[in-house]
Amino acid sequence: MSMIPVLGYLAGFPVLGWVGWILGGIQDDLIEMNLHQPGTIWGFLGYAWTAVFIIYTIFGGYYVIRLYNEQQYQRGGF
Repeated sequence: MSMIPVLGYLAGFPVLGWVGWILGGIQDDLIEMNLHQPGTIWGFLGYAWTAVFIIYTIFGGYYVIRLYNEQQYQRGGF
């Protein structure tokens, strides 16, 4: 069995973390420059980002498990 789907799935976590870090930095810069004050929209975006992470975790894991049920992984060939 190939580990490529699992490694691809696990590689998504650092990518999501990096994008979240970038977005958090942009948010902090906007607040520091007094262009926008934190409020309900920032809370909503935080909840949306958390939802993206949870959806990726659940459905991405389900997708990886489903990949191993495909024909190419059961017979071990291409």
